[in-house]
Amino acid sequence: MKINISKNDIIWNYIGIIVSLMGNFLLIPFLLKFLSTDYYGLWNVFISLGAVSVLFDFGFNSLFARNIAYSWSGVKNLSKENVVATDNDGVNYPLLKKVIKTCQLIYLIISSAALLVLVSIGTIYVSHVAKSISNNLVVIIAWELYAIGIFLDLLYGYYDAFLRGIGEIGADNKARVIAKLIQIVLTVVLLFLNFGIISTSIANIVYGLAFRELCKKRFYSYKNMKTRLNEVGAVPISDIFETFKIVWHNAWREGIVSIANYISNQVTTLLCSLYLGLAATAKFGLAVQFTSAIAQIATALLISYQPALQEAYAHRNKEVINAKLSMGVISYVILYPLGLIGLTLFIPVINIIKGSAILTIPLLFSVGFYQFILKFRDCYAWYLGSTNRVIYYKSFIFSSILCTTLSVLFVGYWHLNITGFVYAQIISQLVFNVWYWPLYVHKELHLTLRNMILRFRVQLMRTIKEEI
Repeated sequence: MKINISKNDIIWNYIGIIVSLMGNFLLIPFLLKFLSTDYYGLWNVFISLGAVSVLFDFGFNSLFARNIAYSWSGVKNLSKENVVATDNDGVNYPLLKKVIKTCQLIYLIISSAALLVLVSIGTIYVSHVAKSISNNLVVIIAWELYAIGIFLDLLYGYYDAFLRGIGEIGADNKARVIAKLIQIVLTVVLLFLNFGIISTSIANIVYGLAFRELCKKRFYSYKNMKTRLNEVGAVPISDIFETFKIVWHNAWREGIVSIANYISNQVTTLLCSLYLGLAATAKFGLAVQFTSAIAQIATALLISYQPALQEAYAHRNKEVINAKLSMGVISYVILYPLGLIGLTLFIPVINIIKGSAILTIPLLFSVGFYQFILKFRDCYAWYLGSTNRVIYYKSFIFSSILCTTLSVLFVGYWHLNITGFVYAQIISQLVFNVWYWPLYVHKELHLTLRNMILRFRVQLMRTIKEEI
C-alpha cells in the first residue's frame, strides 16, 4: 500500500519532537530548583544508563519498523540484505503478521534481559557514583523505579515502530504529545510534594505506559488492521524462527551501530561522572541534552520521511528517494545552526535559575559542533538503513572505540577536563564517518550539492502548498 507522508504528518512530527524536548526543557528549571547539583548530576547518570536500553534493543526497533514498511508496501518476502523490488501495491498481511509476532517474542526476551542487568550491575554503579549523597535509600529507590520504566518501555517498545512502519507518523506523535504532557504535569506535582529525584522516575514509568497504550490502540484500529490480521490465522512457530533468521542478518549489525552510538554519546557522560564528579557531569550533561534536542528537531523532517523512503526503495522510485533525502538533509543543515544560536538566549536564564554558571557558550558550542557532525553522519546512515544495507557498522564501532580511548587519555591521564571529552568525540568522527558515508550515498544516487538544494526548494514549495 502506498505510504504518503502528508504535511499533517510532518507538522505532527515536529510538534511531537518539540513538545517532547520542550517538556524536558520545561522540567530543567524545576529539576535545578528542587534537586541539588549532585542529584541533578545523578539524574544525568540515570539518563545515560537508561540509554543502555538501546543496546538491548539491538537495532530491532528501526529494523522492525523497516520490515513493517516493506510488508505494507507489498513485498513478497523479506531479504537478509537489500530489498527485492515489487510492483505490488497491496499489503502482504501474512508477512506483516509474521513480522509482528516475531517482534513481540524478541522484545519479551530483550526487555527481561535488560531489567536483570539494570537492577544488578546498574545498581552497583549508581551506588558507587552517588556515594557523595548521604541518603542512599532514596538513590536506590529512584534507580530501581527508573529501571522498571526502562523494562516497560522495551517490553512494549514496538508499537510506535509499527505505526512508523505503516506511515502513521502523525498518530505516533499525537500519542507522544499526550504522554509527554502527562509526564510533565506528574513530575512537577511530585517535585512540589517533595518526592525529589523519585518524581522523575515515577513520571517516566507513566509516560512509557501511556505512550505505548495510545500507539497500540491506533495501530490495531488503522484500516481495519486487527480484523485483517485475525483473518490470516495463527503464525506457526517455525515461521517466527525463519523470520528471525532473516532479520537477524542485519539486526546484529544494527545492534553494533546502537552500541557505537551509545558509546559515542553516553559513555563520555558516564566517564565524566567517574573522573570529574557529579557537579561536572551536571554541566556536561546539560549541554548534551540541549544540543541533542536541537539535533532531534533539525532531523525531524528526514526521520518523518523514513517510511516513504523505504516504500520508494521497495519500488525503486529514485526520484522520490532523491527528493526526500535532499529535503531532509538540507533542512537539517539549515535548522541546526539556527537552533544552536537561538539556544544561547536561554543560557542566562538557566544560570540565574541555578545561581551559578552551569552552562556557558564555549561549552554549548563545542558540544554542539560534535552533535552536528554526528547527526550529519546519521542522515546518510539512515538512508542506507532504509535500503536494508547496514554496511556502515564497522566504521561506527571503530569510531566509538576511538572516542572512548581518547576520552580516557585526554581526561584520565592528561586532565583536560570536559574539553577532553569534546575533543575525543569530534576527532573520532572526523577520521572517517562524517565524510565517507555522505560521499558514498551521493555517488550512488548521483546527487550533487546543487541538485540537493534545487530539490529542497521544489519539495519545500510543494509541501507548503499542500493542504493539511
